Amino acid sequence: MQYLHYDREQLDRQYNVRIGIARFQDIFDRWNAQAKAYRQQHTARTNLHYGMHRLQTLDYFPAEEENAPLLVFVHGGYWRSLDKDGFSHVAAPYLQAGIAVALLNYRLAPEVDMPGIVADVCAGFAWLYRQAATLGFDPQRMHVAGHSAGGHLAAMLASTDWHAFNLPADAVKGLCCISGLYDLEPIRLCYLNETLRLDEPQVAQFSPLHHLPPTTMPVVLTAGGTESAEFHRQMAAYAERLAHAGFSVQRVRLSDGHHLDVIDKFGDRDGELARALVAMIGN
Repeated sequence: MQYLHYDREQLDRQYNVRIGIARFQDIFDRWNAQAKAYRQQHTARTNLHYGMHRLQTLDYFPAEEENAPLLVFVHGGYWRSLDKDGFSHVAAPYLQAGIAVALLNYRLAPEVDMPGIVADVCAGFAWLYRQAATLGFDPQRMHVAGHSAGGHLAAMLASTDWHAFNLPADAVKGLCCISGLYDLEPIRLCYLNETLRLDEPQVAQFSPLHHLPPTTMPVVLTAGGTESAEFHRQMAAYAERLAHAGFSVQRVRLSDGHHLDVIDKFGDRDGELARALVAMIGN
């Protein structure tokens, strides 16, 4: 197997984000502790069901003011792990800026395949749109963000034909992808596909690089400064495709940070990434 200039072993290393992060489980444990503390200290409606499965749930953090914009965040974990419960604390800079936040869960591989995962996040977003009056946010100002596989899923939300859900075509008003994956072909060819079981038609259907949003919107893209070359190549390719199609794309260039550190930057209200996203939603 050859992909670009990588053989299979080299491609595996490019996408194995944990291999170069010492004591990565400590980071997950810290996130879980911070998230639990944040939920205990702030108003939240947790585990709202948009479907029947135990993972078809979301958490909603209301802004202080009614009819606030909403940021929908999708967690990563390579479509097969992690949970919204480990990310509550990243809502902090956005709530402080008057932006409501929803954290989406979805079913995971191998229990479901990529079509099922994408269907879940679309169903969750559509449920939120229809519950806007009840929850107290403005459905005309819904933005999406995601990290890693969640970045891929956020991009898929932005590229969804919302007419099929009886929602307006421009239901998503802005997109932020953090260390996202926009071309699934290298995922199909590396170790991750032992769980995901992607085939070529699914790669074609679910690669955001080949399915841009149907309406123009501002886009913020970033990746950790020390992440592998493939994450930066994917980001550059998606940014170029979007810009060529007339989208306003802001690339937040981080001088440091690995694949997990970047979440801390997303949750840092004084950091460049959070400031860029708050500014995008506020415009």
